[in-house]
Parts: sequence; C-alpha cells; structure tokens
Amino acid sequence: MSTTIETLSEQSFLTQFENQTLDPVHFDHLGHLRLAWLYLNDYDLETATHKVCTGIKAYAESLGAHQKFHLTITHSLVQIMASRMSQTTDTNWTSFVEQNSDLVNDALSILMRHFSKEYLFSDQARTTLVTPDIKPYR
Repeated sequence: MSTTIETLSEQSFLTQFENQTLDPVHFDHLGHLRLAWLYLNDYDLETATHKVCTGIKAYAESLGAHQKFHLTITHSLVQIMASRMSQTTDTNWTSFVEQNSDLVNDALSILMRHFSKEYLFSDQARTTLVTPDIKPYR
C-alpha cells in the first residue's frame, strides 16, 4: 500500500481533493479507491457514485489530463466496492484494503469478469456509462 496517501487524514484528503489542491502523488489508483470508500461510507450508493465520477473527472481535467478519466471503469469499481462493503461489518479503510487486495493489485481482472475487453475499452465506455456485457456486478 502507498505510504504517502496515509499521511493525509481522511478529512484533509477529501478537502484537498474537492478543492482540486490534492498533490497528484496522493491520487494514484489507491487514492481513487480511498475516495470511493470514503464517499460510500458517507453517502448512499447513487450519490457516492456521482461524487466519485464527477470529482475524479474534474480533478483529472484540473491537471490537464482530459483523456485519463474513464466513466465506465470508475463507475463500475464504485459499484463493486459498494457490493463488497455491504458484505462486511468492518468500516476500517486499512482492513478493507487488506481484505480486497485484488481491487488494489488487479482491478482490471475484476472488471474483465463483467466486461469484454473491447467493450470496456471502447470510446463509448470511456465517455458514457455502459452496462456490463458479460455479467452484472451483483
């Protein structure tokens, strides 16, 4: 696990992210997952998903990385995380990461259970939300 991300409190991480002042060193893949986890703990699934997707897109654009945001991947990972979070009573970020290391280390394999590669990496899936073409998330 990244050590730099843990140096920021949850509130500092969220505030800096939402203000688009978060140092990009804190916002790698693990940072994306941490953001989703925090929002899923504070909001209902629909609101959390919306906040994650719009927030990451705005943050990427603020860094000049307009093409980095992928709507379907982001949305799908939030949905998968929510499903996993609903199956545990543990509300600790570190425990969640330890119990779901596949989300950290191989998220693509998880997504490939639900989407064909061609479909997931299509231009359509990048910019609009597409539903899984292999099997639903739950």
